[in-house]
Amino acid sequence: MTDVKATQKLSIRAAIPEDEAGIARVCLKTADHGADASELSSRPDLLGLIWATPYFVHAPANCFVVENRAEIVGYIMTTPDTREFERWQSKHWWPEVERRLAGFCPKTARDQDALDTIRALHHQTPEYIARYPAHLHINLMPEVQGTGFGRKLMDTACEKLRLDGVSGIHLGVSFKNTNAIGFYKATGFVEIARTGALIMGKLL
Repeated sequence: MTDVKATQKLSIRAAIPEDEAGIARVCLKTADHGADASELSSRPDLLGLIWATPYFVHAPANCFVVENRAEIVGYIMTTPDTREFERWQSKHWWPEVERRLAGFCPKTARDQDALDTIRALHHQTPEYIARYPAHLHINLMPEVQGTGFGRKLMDTACEKLRLDGVSGIHLGVSFKNTNAIGFYKATGFVEIARTGALIMGKLL
């Protein structure tokens, strides 16, 4: 049962640069198919550098956080134009990540997976981008799940994209993360492709 008093402390606002550490923490705490990946990664900011930080650096107006007083407990990171975002990443972000990770040696399998992912993300955008040009990453700490704030985050970000004239949005989710898949279906997403993950999309 949802704690009504607890939900009254929660609020949504736009992400700002000072949120980076808090966002990276949420990313890490939910990175194991929705569960805590802290024991799997030796560097707390590594996964955030891939899946969260670049979004609010690139397009802060399209990124939002759930805050419990001064603590970040959830976020949604979106970019309105995936093709343009990937061009920016190649030119600006991945060189910045290389600078930040200079001298870093992977200590776990998840560390190595993250580094492999960075290399793999230098890729050509798939065909479904034409219809679903935006994409997102959303994560909530366990204590926020089931409060309705996941849907509020999704609605807030999608409405901003819609008002900006974006036609659709997509996301990738692990086949193992059945709770997330159920949530995405409940918020209007449908399967549009299968790669190493399930790709889901929604028209705006």
